[in-house]
Amino acid sequence: MNLTSPASAVYWTLIALTITASPHLMAMPPWLGGLFLVMVAWRWLAASRSWSAPPTALRLFISLILLILVFVASGGHWSRRAATTLLCMMMAAKLMEMFQPRDLRLVAALCFFMMTAQFLFNERLVYLFYLGLGAWTATMALVSIQRLESTPLQQPDRPWQGKLIDQSRQAAGMLVLALPVAALLFVLFPRLAQPLWGLPQQSMDGRTGLSDELTAGSIANLFLDDRPAFRVEFPDGQPPPVDARYWRGPVLTELDGSTWRRSQFADASSPLPEARVGSEFEHRIQLEPHERRWLFALDHPRSGPEDSRLTTTRELLARNPITALTQYDAWSVNAPFGPQTLPASARAYYLALPEGRNPRTRDFANELRQSFPDDDAGLAAHVLEWFREEPFRYSLATAPLGRHNADEFLFDLRDGYCEYYASAFAILMRAANIPSRVVLGYMGGDWQEGGQYLLVRQSDAHAWTELWIDDAGWVRVDPTAAVSPERIDYGARGAIREPRHALDNEWLRNLRNRLDRAQHTWNRWILGFDAARQQRMLERLGLPRGTHTTLAVIMVIALALVTLALALLLWRRDRQPPRSAAERAWRMLLSRLGRRGMVKKPGETPREFAHRIQTDLAAGNNEFRQLAELYSRVHYGPPHAELAQDFIDTARRFKP
Repeated sequence: MNLTSPASAVYWTLIALTITASPHLMAMPPWLGGLFLVMVAWRWLAASRSWSAPPTALRLFISLILLILVFVASGGHWSRRAATTLLCMMMAAKLMEMFQPRDLRLVAALCFFMMTAQFLFNERLVYLFYLGLGAWTATMALVSIQRLESTPLQQPDRPWQGKLIDQSRQAAGMLVLALPVAALLFVLFPRLAQPLWGLPQQSMDGRTGLSDELTAGSIANLFLDDRPAFRVEFPDGQPPPVDARYWRGPVLTELDGSTWRRSQFADASSPLPEARVGSEFEHRIQLEPHERRWLFALDHPRSGPEDSRLTTTRELLARNPITALTQYDAWSVNAPFGPQTLPASARAYYLALPEGRNPRTRDFANELRQSFPDDDAGLAAHVLEWFREEPFRYSLATAPLGRHNADEFLFDLRDGYCEYYASAFAILMRAANIPSRVVLGYMGGDWQEGGQYLLVRQSDAHAWTELWIDDAGWVRVDPTAAVSPERIDYGARGAIREPRHALDNEWLRNLRNRLDRAQHTWNRWILGFDAARQQRMLERLGLPRGTHTTLAVIMVIALALVTLALALLLWRRDRQPPRSAAERAWRMLLSRLGRRGMVKKPGETPREFAHRIQTDLAAGNNEFRQLAELYSRVHYGPPHAELAQDFIDTARRFKP
């Protein structure tokens, strides 16, 4: 394969298309992504073997088939992912008629749009490298297309290595010139409250994470997932105590037998009573997108961002699903809200259990109630002590539960993850006439000393129980803490010591933490550059605070000044005569000598320079004198391609 041959424009366009489409291909069904790669491979063969374009009827038929396949793969639902999948497949269809420079240029230009579309789904730091590589290959494709049209036929052929270096240098130079404009647009472009695109919000890729339902094993599956869930900063730089790091999420109140669910009325807002005396924590959270509306905060949340609200179950909810990295401030107190009164209808709701299930649990609850007739708190404490004394184990080696799930776990299995304990404990409490509900969220987090923030991963997902205690209100009770205190003190990975997989070791965990600190910095200064921070930056620069119109005027003026400066730079560069490949090789040779203290004086000819430094070069002086003589003949004599190439090759091999 020669990337500087006449077919190089096709090759570079296909390379750019494959690189920019790769994240989209990994998100679509494998058979559809494989079909895209088959189309790319066919066009590569067509370029290398000089095949002609397929008939028009065949191209139309294949395009229609691809359109139908996209519709089938998306299930008939229009979303952002379906739109990008359609874009990829239509560009694959475009390859069948990509036999003219204008078609090549169109595909290469669309590669930039395809890269931009990927940031609708993920804005992680690693995609900055994807952006750089994709932009460089797409620019290389455009350079190759331009040279395909403008290269004179009579121009003497050059070695392909030199051509490739020239094209790479030109593409890189164009991107470097675009960086000041891109930086200026990033800083000054008016930040909008809503995105420019109008596709549905809840249309991203499916992501694993906490759900609004809980069944046995659903949280245990997250233990293998080390992706960040959110990051937390504290104004004083001090995180709360380890046993207070409960991050509240959805609250599940309805049980259909084996699955806990949120109530359909759970979104209703209600004013909260004052919290009991306790510590108040202010914290700023960087929440990764999870396509749900809940915002995590320390238990017990008191308030959140302006556009959020607290529900009657003390869930902190956003107005729209979280489909992008979201930063917000929250305030929580380390004490339950209360005392309160629980209406009779609400008490009956939080005591509801499916009929005909878990008879042994009901009998056990009746025995407990006879021992603690009027002491709900004492009954719950007795059950926790029972958990400690009986052979219960905290483990990932869980088994599926049947119809009588609480019976099977409490009296037979006695081995499970946090959701097993939270669910069985809540069922037992309801059977004992104590209102209860299950809370999902996260427990713990790794303090990143280098970045001064707390990193909470998906593997920190946790479930606990809340009980209604008269004169106290809703009180958090974590049955997992009774069975495995290590889960609370050291996190999920501290409670389960054995490696989760072959790559689960301390060295890789430390490496991931270091990489996450870089991601945190990226989130804070780049992704977190919102309208408020933009206004504060302009005020520090002494620019007027105004509307989007004022900001747009400032941006246009700044762009004009930057464009003028770049134009003057290019004009001065174009006035200088272009350097030949031999002259560039000579200057590189002088640079290597200069690093060793042998600097050529202004006005000194190559022969004079070689004669002056011959004592410094020792045994290599004869070779350098020959190089200087050869360069003089190439540079000042008549054009001679073979002589010039001989000098270039010798100069590259020369070692002072």
